[in-house]
Amino acid sequence: MMNRFTNVVKLSGIFGQLQAKQFRQDISDLLDVEAMEILVDFEQVTFMDSSGLGALISVLKTVEAADARLALCSVRQEVIMLLELADVAQFFEIFPSQDAFYQAQANYSSDFTVLSSTTIT
Repeated sequence: MMNRFTNVVKLSGIFGQLQAKQFRQDISDLLDVEAMEILVDFEQVTFMDSSGLGALISVLKTVEAADARLALCSVRQEVIMLLELADVAQFFEIFPSQDAFYQAQANYSSDFTVLSSTTIT
C-alpha cells in the first residue's frame, strides 16, 4: 500500500487579498514537489473575504488537476456560511479539526505521514 503524505497549510488572520497570492503560490510549490494531499487549517482565520474565497476555489481546481486531494479543517461557521452562500461548500472535504482529519485517515489507511507544515500570516 502506498504511503500517503499530508502537507498542512495553516492560515491565520484575515484570509483576503494579501494572503490569497501567497496561498496560491504555496499550494503550487507543494504540487511542484508532487504533494498528493493538502490539509488547509483554518483554525486561526478570523475572516475570509471574496479574494480568499476565489483563491480557495482556484486552488481546489489546481489540486484536482494534479490528481491530488485538498481538505479543510477547523473552519469557522462564518467561513462555512460563505462557502454555502457561494454554493461551493459541497466541493470541499471539511473536517472539524486536524485530529478529526487524521482519525479519518487512520480509518482509511494506517499508512500516512505529515510531510510538512506551512503557516501563512
